[in-house]
Amino acid sequence: MLEITTLSELTIDGKLSLGPGKSSKDLFDFYGEDLRAWFHGERARHDAIMVGAGTVRNDDPELTVRYAAGPNPLRVVPASRGLLPLDARLLNDGLPTLVAVSNQASDAAVRALAAKPGVEVVRCGQSRVDLSALAELLHARGLRSLMAEGGSRLLHGLFEAGLVGKIVIKHIPVICGAPGAPTFLSSDDGAPLALSRWRLDDWFVKSGVGVSVYRPLTEAAA
Repeated sequence: MLEITTLSELTIDGKLSLGPGKSSKDLFDFYGEDLRAWFHGERARHDAIMVGAGTVRNDDPELTVRYAAGPNPLRVVPASRGLLPLDARLLNDGLPTLVAVSNQASDAAVRALAAKPGVEVVRCGQSRVDLSALAELLHARGLRSLMAEGGSRLLHGLFEAGLVGKIVIKHIPVICGAPGAPTFLSSDDGAPLALSRWRLDDWFVKSGVGVSVYRPLTEAAA
């Protein structure tokens, strides 16, 4: 089974960014090099790293290991309709990237993505990407660990499918105050998640930022 860890930055008031449509990279300004190196070391320890299409559009991330030693993970982007900006950095640097689309993606969108260097496109799901099937596909290819960095709809989908085995949160010591800023989890239809309980597995501070690590409570009783 693919081990999936979510790793997120959250402000004191539980926001993933400083406002609607703003980049989560803005939160990086509030922590130092020790945390940055640890964060990139976590990337290097995983076989794959995942973000949603919204994160690619808003943040234009590289999703590479730059502040620590180690290999770059495979980049995985679920994009149900295949509508990613074709000038995105992760589509043009030649590093291995897998874009998962649903059957709603047009053949033209798939061809445009597949033409990019290092990019593979797979169809996985009918109207939206089937995250469980995607996890099985990655595991069948020999991947054993994946770190999901967001955004909120992707994270909601992973929790909804019961795929998350570990939660890591960097608690950024600022208050955003913007009511429209994305929260940790949200869905397109506003549907709630079933209650799940987690236990605090670790807690530490780097660069003045608290980092909490959670695992499912059921593991404690096993």
